[in-house]
Amino acid sequence: MTRRAGGKRFRRITAAGIVLLAGWALATAVVAANRHQLPPPTRSEPDSGGSAFDHGFTPADLHAFLQAGRPDGILPNGNRVALSLNEELQAQIFALFRRFDPLYGVFAAMEPDTGRVVALVGYRRGGESDPWLPLKAIYPAASLIKVITASAAIERGKVSPQDEFSYRGGIYGITRGGIHARDGRGTPKMTLEEAIARSANAVFGKVAVNHVGGPVLEEYLAKFGFGQKIPFDLPVETSLGQVPKGEFELARTGAGFGEVYVSPLHMAMIMSAIASGGAMPRPVLIDRIEDRDGKPLYESSPEKWRDTVLPETANAVVGMMVKTVEMGTSHRTFGTPGRTPLLQDMDVAAKTGSLSGWTPSVHFEWFAGVAPVGSPRLALSALVVNDNRWKIKGSYVGKEAFNSYFGYPSSMPPVYTKARGSRKWTQPVRTAGKGEPTVKAKSKKGKKAVKARKRAPAKTAEKDVGKPLAVNSSPARPGG
Repeated sequence: MTRRAGGKRFRRITAAGIVLLAGWALATAVVAANRHQLPPPTRSEPDSGGSAFDHGFTPADLHAFLQAGRPDGILPNGNRVALSLNEELQAQIFALFRRFDPLYGVFAAMEPDTGRVVALVGYRRGGESDPWLPLKAIYPAASLIKVITASAAIERGKVSPQDEFSYRGGIYGITRGGIHARDGRGTPKMTLEEAIARSANAVFGKVAVNHVGGPVLEEYLAKFGFGQKIPFDLPVETSLGQVPKGEFELARTGAGFGEVYVSPLHMAMIMSAIASGGAMPRPVLIDRIEDRDGKPLYESSPEKWRDTVLPETANAVVGMMVKTVEMGTSHRTFGTPGRTPLLQDMDVAAKTGSLSGWTPSVHFEWFAGVAPVGSPRLALSALVVNDNRWKIKGSYVGKEAFNSYFGYPSSMPPVYTKARGSRKWTQPVRTAGKGEPTVKAKSKKGKKAVKARKRAPAKTAEKDVGKPLAVNSSPARPGG
């Protein structure tokens, strides 16, 4: 080959590269333009309702208690109100946010069986407390929607966690051709279980189109409370999910890139439903109200808000979510049972999500989880909003919340790298059989850690043979 011919070939390759780069930039710009460029959250209260008025005081009274981190107090009329808040958890999560000082930190946690909200934390950079933040639905759900896509695929698409799906172009990209990728020599495959653990967009885009469909995804968003007013003592913005008709746009929505927005409180409710056999509790903040003389005026009681999925569907999904912590996107943060005493005693089911948005652009880092699997006692969602001053991820906040609530020692955040998704996937040697719990028996090392750790009011889960993965607290029927 002559020098002139070699030069022409180099120029052609360079030109082709420039064209591809320009096409990618244009496509990225189009996608960004089609997303709602929402502004940062205001300090005003959410727009919708709240039943605090039914008890003789305003949401502003509860806002003052939450801002001070107090679980009880005296109302202007002299009545005493007791809230469901865990004062220690509330204080420790706020202290964690203040220590790392992200742009925004948002946290909500509740008891799955009773619906009692044990923490509502909102943080603004500089140390400001803003309890309205967990009640606003201005945050893109990102990959958290994969939990709903998976639920719909298992229940209506006749898909199992061990079914394999071919994909193309890497696990985090979605292409029009990849939506219909066929099995073939050299074509990579991934099970649905691995896909939810590693948050594989390519697989979930394909599942959303070929096994769920737009109408069914819209139906399941409604089942999980999207577009529905949440009954709560404080006003909560309605979570919204737009399901597009186009095939490529549907694939992106089912994987977490669509117009789906959720409040952290609502996300904790979704985790509660998945962990409790599909029954979503009504969230409760006001435990009781007494008059000046101590006479009870109001006392809350556990109440189911709606049915979401069948118990067997919930069991399958929560089982897949355990892999997120064991070997998926949260493994780096949680580590192994040998290094994390919490994991020696119980399994944690979780889902992560990350996405950019707002104006100017920021980065959302979600973590939503529940523990212990098999006997759920705490469901939570944590969101860290980072700008160019990168701080921590939601997974670390979630881990520290579990450590605090169950009385385990705290930990340091991992050093994050860009080598995302590089962990080799291996199947566990043994999986729990039908009817077996996934709450782990305590090892010798774990027993020593339990004796040494500080005891919290909440007890650790104990081995309970014969308990299903998710508690069937409601009849086996769909609802909502």
